[in-house]
Amino acid sequence: MLTVKKEILHFTSLMPQSIEALKGSCVRIPCSFTLGSIKAVDYNPCLKTHSCNAIWMRGGIDKTNTVGSSPSGNLNQKDCTTILDNMPTGDELYFRIECGNCLVTCLSILDTPPTPTLTPATVEVREGTSVSLICSAAAPCPSLHPTLTWTPSLGQSEEGLQENQDKTQVKTSSLTFTASYLHHEQNISCTALYKQQDGKNVKSPETSLTVTVLYPPKNTSVSVSPSDSVLEGSSVTLTCRSNANPAGTYAWYRVNGDQVTSIGHGNKHQTQVYTDHRQFYCGATNDHGTKNSSVIELDVLCTYNSGTIPFYCFYTCLFRSSQEHLSVSQSLWFSVRG
Repeated sequence: MLTVKKEILHFTSLMPQSIEALKGSCVRIPCSFTLGSIKAVDYNPCLKTHSCNAIWMRGGIDKTNTVGSSPSGNLNQKDCTTILDNMPTGDELYFRIECGNCLVTCLSILDTPPTPTLTPATVEVREGTSVSLICSAAAPCPSLHPTLTWTPSLGQSEEGLQENQDKTQVKTSSLTFTASYLHHEQNISCTALYKQQDGKNVKSPETSLTVTVLYPPKNTSVSVSPSDSVLEGSSVTLTCRSNANPAGTYAWYRVNGDQVTSIGHGNKHQTQVYTDHRQFYCGATNDHGTKNSSVIELDVLCTYNSGTIPFYCFYTCLFRSSQEHLSVSQSLWFSVRG
C-alpha cells in the first residue's frame, strides 16, 4: 500500500489518501497541485518561464538518491501524475517538483499487495434468483493489471477497469449465477494475481463470502424403526427427514385405499400398525414450499388369536402369500407358530 501524506509548503497537493502497489511492479500516482499562500501572479510566471522536473527520492530529499519515474502528466498544467517502476517496499519516498524556484513535496510509504474486495459483502437469496458478485482489486500499474480468479467458477464472469474519483484504477470481475440449493453455505472466494516487472507473479490474499440460499423442502423421506417385519398391533417409530432452508415442519398421514388421514406432527411419530393400517407418508413445509415423501408400506405379520385367525387377517395373509409366491399353508404355519 502506498500511503500519501501531504507536507504543505505554500501549496495544496491533490492525491489519493492511499495507493495500493506491488513490490517489483510499477505504480501510477494521480497527482495535481494548486496554489497555497503563493499568489497566482507570482506562481504562474514561474511555470511559464521555467521547465519543470518531477523527482522521486528515496529516504529523504537528497537528489543523489533518486528513483526512476515516468511523469505522465503535464507539469506546466499542474498535473504531477507519475509512474514509478520496480517499486521497493518499506521505504519513505519524497516527491519533488521543481519549476524554477517552485517546489512541491509529498511523502509516501510503500507496503504489500492489496486484498480484493467483494460486493456485496453478504448474500442471502431465494433459490432461482440471479446473483451478481463483483470482485475488485487495485490496479496501480497501468501496464500490468491484476488477473482476478473466482473459486469455484459458478457461472459467467466479465472483467472491466474502473477509475475512482481520485483517479486511481481498479480491476473488476463480475460473476453472475442462478442460486440453487446446492450453493447454500458454499464459500465463494476471489484472488488477484499480480505480475511484477521482472516477470514474477505474486498472489494476493483471498477474500471470500458464504452464500445463504433459501429454498423449499427437498428429498423428503421416511425411515422406520424397527426396520424389519413387525407383528400386527406392534408400535413403530417413523422418522421424517428433509433438506430445507429454513428447516421445515413435519406432518404425518396414513393411507388406506383412497382415504388419507392426518395422524400427527413433528419429525418423529410413533404408531401401532395393523394389516389395514400400514401405509404412511410425511410432508415437510417451510415458508417457500412443501414436499411430501413417497408412501411407505410396512411389512405387518398376522398374529394367531385364541386359536383362530380373524377374517381380515386371514384375507390379508392369503393375499400377501400370493404376492410373495408362498403357499397358503406356509403362511398359516408361520402365523400360528409365531
